[in-house]
Amino acid sequence: MVPVPSHQPQATPIRSDDAQDLFEQLGKNAYGILVGLVFGVPLGWLLQLRGIWLYLFVVVAVVVIARSIRYLTTVIVDGTANAFLRMVWPTGNSTPYTPTYSMEESMVARGDVDGALAHFGAAMRLHPTDPELRFRVGELLFRSPSPAKAAMYFIEGRQLAGDNRGRELYATQRLIDLYLGSLGNPVAALVELTRLVDRFPGTREAESAAAVIARLKRPATGS
Repeated sequence: MVPVPSHQPQATPIRSDDAQDLFEQLGKNAYGILVGLVFGVPLGWLLQLRGIWLYLFVVVAVVVIARSIRYLTTVIVDGTANAFLRMVWPTGNSTPYTPTYSMEESMVARGDVDGALAHFGAAMRLHPTDPELRFRVGELLFRSPSPAKAAMYFIEGRQLAGDNRGRELYATQRLIDLYLGSLGNPVAALVELTRLVDRFPGTREAESAAAVIARLKRPATGS
């Protein structure tokens, strides 16, 4: 005789991970449940609730208080974490830390230019898009035996400065000083002077640059 399969529903066993989640949820809300019971029962009794109404009131109080406490805890923890992150990792909305490079400056003051250049080189590897580092190195090399390298750093710094008009003007003026001075390159100086006139029209610097251009283009007269 073929046994007839039973059609009675089988009880679905509770998975261990479900039970673990349940215990975790109860653990996270234990404080809220306790507070809800401590305040819910007396308050319901004072409101003259009895029987099923008192039970329902206590359940509602436990749920509301447990959720409120958990929400407040989350807000406090998240707020503390965000404040810590803003402190150690500033965002674009905060005031960024501006390095002073006082150690490098003191090395230069002691005559250790090579040491300062080595430190600035390490800083540039850490901050490859910082134009100020290029300008500092350019100033160090300005009167050094390698003024051509100074021009290279001023050009790089100007490119990194982007739309910063003040830094562009500064770099252009220093390049003009180099080309008209130690580098003795009037052709390159004319390029930078023309750039200054075109980029900063109507300024005192542009007027001075135009006068220098006129003097450089003036044909030399014989004695």
